[in-house]
Amino acid sequence: MNEEKKVKYGEIYFYDFGEHEGSIQNGLRPAVVIQDNKLNDHGPTTIIAAITSVTKKLYLPSHILIGEQFGLTKPSMILLEQVACVNQKDLGNFVGAINNEKIKRAIRCGLKKTFGLWDYAPRGDADVRCLCPKCLQDYIHSNKYIVKRLDPFAAAKEQCDKCDSNGYDYILIPRKVELKDQMCKSQIRTFEMEAANE
Repeated sequence: MNEEKKVKYGEIYFYDFGEHEGSIQNGLRPAVVIQDNKLNDHGPTTIIAAITSVTKKLYLPSHILIGEQFGLTKPSMILLEQVACVNQKDLGNFVGAINNEKIKRAIRCGLKKTFGLWDYAPRGDADVRCLCPKCLQDYIHSNKYIVKRLDPFAAAKEQCDKCDSNGYDYILIPRKVELKDQMCKSQIRTFEMEAANE
């Protein structure tokens, strides 16, 4: 590519990853720029993540499905665990640019989880519970909680908090509508108590 042109975060280029043994990505393939633009603008190198058309293990937070768009000719997936620092001038033909904010957010979250920068601790009113698949469905279908896996990489199962089956830890986040209802009810009770004391 042109040495004077600076790459931008989210742009996709072809890059030759060379030959490797094992599960490391090989050969000429699309790759997405994942380095911040301030660093891209002030240095000759950048950081890229390999893209593959073999879409599997989508449960991994490092695998970001982007489909057949942004100049890609096959349904594709970003592999955030397959990154490389490269010279910007060594990048090949421009493919396209990711302009979908939802996908960009997924990439940022995926990078944090891949490099151990994600805080899995619940915040605010969130609660952590170990749930088997059956008990998990009770929370998913209740519409009272947003349910997220605490640690997607956890392989060992533990005893469910509600029964004797085994399951994984999940974060249960009360939905905002429920919180607003609780706040309204609390305020009504406060007003009623104040009125009774007058």
